[in-house]
Amino acid sequence: MGPLQSGAAGLTTTLIEAGDAACLAVNRSATNYLLRVDSLGFEQLLLAWTRNDTFLPAAESLLEPLRAESPELLHTLTTFLDHESGIQATAGAMGLHRNTVSARIQRAQDLLGIDFSAPEARLALHLACRALPDREL
Repeated sequence: MGPLQSGAAGLTTTLIEAGDAACLAVNRSATNYLLRVDSLGFEQLLLAWTRNDTFLPAAESLLEPLRAESPELLHTLTTFLDHESGIQATAGAMGLHRNTVSARIQRAQDLLGIDFSAPEARLALHLACRALPDREL
């Protein structure tokens, strides 16, 4: 639930926030407490919106070349994005040599045909990776 809003515009805001809270609540385990949309982090709301019937198939389609080529490419890309696109940090997290990570990231970029240096592309890829059921990793 969100904060109480007044007026016609407030009613619209309240209904939108209630819808957001309902979407989030569906994917949560039973916790016997209220979920306040206005106290959630923006990232939680954004990720919840990616788990719908429109975004999820698009994410799966986007990442299919990696899944088809090698599951390690998808895992490496997800870890790379989780570590702020840092090769060394990704290598450390995965227990790999930085050259292995660099080669995998380059292969993923080639397969997807996406420029990973573009912030918008990295955001889209990161959301797609996180939207996959159980992160498929």
